[in-house]
Amino acid sequence: MNLETKPDLEKCLDRVEAWWDGEMLDRPPVSIFVRPKQPPREVPSHHADLRSRWLDTDYQIERVTAAVESNVFLAETFPKYFPNLGPDIAATCFGSELTFGEQTSWSSPVLKNIRDFLKMQPDMEAFYWQHVRQMTRESIRRGQGKWITAITDIHAGGDLLAAMREPQDLAFDFADDIEGVELACQHVAPMYNALHENIISLMPAGQPSCTWGSIVSRKRMYYHSCDFICMISAEMFRRTILPVLEYESRQTQRGIFHLDGPGALRHLDDLLALPKLSAIQWVYGTGKGAAADWLDVYRRIQSAGKGMEVVCTGLDDARRVMAALKPKGCWLVLWADCDEAGGKAFLKEVERWAAGKK
Repeated sequence: MNLETKPDLEKCLDRVEAWWDGEMLDRPPVSIFVRPKQPPREVPSHHADLRSRWLDTDYQIERVTAAVESNVFLAETFPKYFPNLGPDIAATCFGSELTFGEQTSWSSPVLKNIRDFLKMQPDMEAFYWQHVRQMTRESIRRGQGKWITAITDIHAGGDLLAAMREPQDLAFDFADDIEGVELACQHVAPMYNALHENIISLMPAGQPSCTWGSIVSRKRMYYHSCDFICMISAEMFRRTILPVLEYESRQTQRGIFHLDGPGALRHLDDLLALPKLSAIQWVYGTGKGAAADWLDVYRRIQSAGKGMEVVCTGLDDARRVMAALKPKGCWLVLWADCDEAGGKAFLKEVERWAAGKK
């Protein structure tokens, strides 16, 4: 694949694939978002409400076009467009309606009983799902030679059940009817593959695989997730959600798990034991410090032989991480308050870290 906005694409992808394989070339991958060359041109919104703005494909793609035109894509920072109607898109294939906010959307629960889900199958002709497919096709057409089109955030598995049931009610189900939850998890697991295939089938051959996060691959990859797991015990997780995630990890050639928040850390060792899971993205959360404040978590991941996406709060945080961790297996992601020259200077620091030099 050739991108006029990313002439070093193939060299960067070589570095990426080495990371996925647990190896390192000249340095670990770095996604560094620096100040744009100039402010992106304004794409005015004349929409009557938030829903119409979210559903305006031309408007959304024009915004990403403006951003790609102005941005700098250093190192393993890739120009891409992520067709997105919010994290509960899969729930709309089962009858949920979406409510749109400024930055995200949320679904209306449709399950009165967790066991009702056992009679349900996804409707791939549902309005919102078909709209995401239309956004994906249009991105592929208009982004040719400019950006990578990403896979939407499917959010299947346990989070799909939580969206359809309501997280609090699903938590009560774990106490009142864990057998029903277990059956629902067994029923929902293969739906991940059906939903994923339905979107993957649209993608052009030769395009790198990616979704909402920074990480990409030449091979089929995905960010697996279940934000709901912060609400359940390790024993409940092993009985219900973990088998779903184990199934999902076997469906992709490259898998990274989005571990969200301190409440989910109780499940880290179980996730690290999944043989087909390649990496962990640890998200400590707003107000929970910086990446360098969680070095013990990153060391646990490295000790298990997994890769890790280290989301830093800035250049200083990244430097603290580099001073404490081994470079092999790290993928640094940071928003840097600097221009292109400053970003390139930081990459020289990363190269010295990789070479074992100060």
